[in-house]
Amino acid sequence: MTQLYAVCRPAEIAEVRHIQLANPLQAQLNGVFENQEAQFMAGIANEIAFTGDWIPDSEDVLFIQSLPEAQALLAAADQNAVALPVLDVANFQDQSVKGLFAVLGNGPNRRLLIQNFGPQQVLSNRFAFLYEGDVFRRLVEPAFSLDNKLVATVDAIGLVRFKSYSMLRRVLDMSPVFRDATDPELAAFCGHASLAIGDAAAFVAGADEGIRKHVLAITKTNVLGNHPVANIQAQAVAIGFPIAVNAGRIEIPADRKGAKALFSFLLNKVYLGPIDQQLFITNSNRPLA
Repeated sequence: MTQLYAVCRPAEIAEVRHIQLANPLQAQLNGVFENQEAQFMAGIANEIAFTGDWIPDSEDVLFIQSLPEAQALLAAADQNAVALPVLDVANFQDQSVKGLFAVLGNGPNRRLLIQNFGPQQVLSNRFAFLYEGDVFRRLVEPAFSLDNKLVATVDAIGLVRFKSYSMLRRVLDMSPVFRDATDPELAAFCGHASLAIGDAAAFVAGADEGIRKHVLAITKTNVLGNHPVANIQAQAVAIGFPIAVNAGRIEIPADRKGAKALFSFLLNKVYLGPIDQQLFITNSNRPLA
């Protein structure tokens, strides 16, 4: 029988709770999740390691290995379901449910099929009708609906397959593998020998999520260490990208838009259109070959 679990986050750490179901519903649940898994993988031709650099096409699925919370879900699913805490449906609103998952298969074919869960799925929050005794009455009992699609799958070795980073992080904590730069990391970035930043404190204080992700990516790729400033400037001039260099240092624009454009250039996300010679910024990097 297929078991259903809730991923709850009442605090910072995800907790797995068992959702108790009647036997006939357990039998039906297997088919529901199998169909959603088939839809999730339909037409997939490429499995690509997620780096945060680009958005998948319809025939692509992204994957991440060694995500701690995915491993925690696998460990919980390996236990006897009755040994897990039970979802308190009487206080559904306070459970902080972020996702639902079912476990299908055995051995190496064992996998978790994960759905997102939002407040709109709590039917008792809505003015819903239940047909009973030849008439409709208002549904007041605790009730919720399943989503109509999966957000991710986790196989027996912990490989997480997904299509949308923003949807996956609603359920699982992605910070161990994909996070933003911290304030100390931003401060260290400001002190790089290849960069000139007018007001480092203001840069750190005003850095939004986009700036922080760019800075972390630039730091990880070590683009400033691998490429001399003169070479970076020459490449910018070659495609007509505006870049200011003073005393051998690249000047970071004070405005957020300008800084993001420069960071995109350093991350190979600015390109010259071959037809009309217009500059473009892309949020998706995919090698042509």
